[in-house]
Amino acid sequence: MGEFPRLAIGSDCTAHMMRKLLLTVLVCGFAAIGNAVFAQETQKIAAVVNDEVISLYDLQSRLSLLIAGSDTTDTPETRRRLAPEVLRRMIDEVLQLQEAKRLSITVADPEVEQAMANIERQNGMPKGGLETFLARNGIDKLALVNQVEPQIAWSKVVGRRIRPQIQISPEEVSETLARIKAGVGKPEYLLAEIFLRVDDTENEAQIRQVAQRIMQQLQQGANFAAVARNFSQAASAAEGGNLGWVRAEELGEDLSAPVSQMQPGQVAGPIRTLSGFQIILLRERRLAAGVSGGDAEVQLQQLFFPLAANAPAAQVADATAKAQSTAARARSCGDMEALARELATPMSGSLGKLKASALPAAVQNAIRDLEIGRPSAPVRTESGLAVLMVCARQGQNAEQDQRQQIERMLTLQRLDAAAQRYLRDLRRAAFIDIRL
Repeated sequence: MGEFPRLAIGSDCTAHMMRKLLLTVLVCGFAAIGNAVFAQETQKIAAVVNDEVISLYDLQSRLSLLIAGSDTTDTPETRRRLAPEVLRRMIDEVLQLQEAKRLSITVADPEVEQAMANIERQNGMPKGGLETFLARNGIDKLALVNQVEPQIAWSKVVGRRIRPQIQISPEEVSETLARIKAGVGKPEYLLAEIFLRVDDTENEAQIRQVAQRIMQQLQQGANFAAVARNFSQAASAAEGGNLGWVRAEELGEDLSAPVSQMQPGQVAGPIRTLSGFQIILLRERRLAAGVSGGDAEVQLQQLFFPLAANAPAAQVADATAKAQSTAARARSCGDMEALARELATPMSGSLGKLKASALPAAVQNAIRDLEIGRPSAPVRTESGLAVLMVCARQGQNAEQDQRQQIERMLTLQRLDAAAQRYLRDLRRAAFIDIRL
């Protein structure tokens, strides 16, 4: 065997060249090794769902999106705590997409872009602000697309498979409308929720721990809407957990007591309910005004009797008696106009045409079921008493609009419950192998 050729290092220049060559070889070698390690890490399997893989890279990208969007400090410990529940949510998303594929349901690019625009709007971002946010935080846009697409697909699945089975009877609408009318003047709450389902009591302790960790993140300043969008298993997750205005009787026994004791801006939970754990954010509270009359437009006449806000009870009683006796003389809007001139108070007379939904709650309640041409009972305001008469109603029928709103509300509630059962059945029938 021949000898290796010898290189004579006989000068500083030659030595320098050799050191440079050696350094280049080492750097290239380490870079190759580093790239190989990175490739191996990104291809690591976090979970297998039937025949599809969720990679560790997918999971880490979703965690980056959640952490950036919720104003949470990005630490290894934070990622470790959040990873199990984020992975659970991603598994559900794979199941939703698989079911959509089975039903030949697809999601078009414009639908995804519209969903992105909705997220921008909900977060008060300008057009294009979402992509700027992602780029600033070093997050691949695909991570958000992979979250949005299953939501759209699943809504289509639910619309096709479940919506035709949901029927709300006129009797159910009437019962709900009666309860709403009975609740006028009672507290209403503007709420947002994060819901974690408990399908099996064996997993209850684990899910409770997840809910407690989420609560800790919220108490440390995490953005509620972002956390709800990533963790909540209710239909409201797509809207950042927003439930809208809810009356106490709609909350159920488990939630009504805690919510009634909360202050605006406060978060409570986790609260165990029949189907899982709830974390609730109270945004605002008000007194219920009933169901809005929608776009109905009314033409009103008013008789106004000035009265101080702190007037004694005897003075209020006298003013009320005067308002009632004066209103009893009105048989038409012409009579109201004549009486307004007789009273000569600044706020008496025609109020013109107004949107019913834009009127104060007390006025809406007074005229909601009031026949045209009949005076209302006296309505107490901050500065006096008002007697109102509806001269004309135009646009959507108020009663019919109320019933339509209630039917939509009941339908959505039933759809949400049925969709959760549907997803639970998919999960139970699936092969799921978690490898973290």
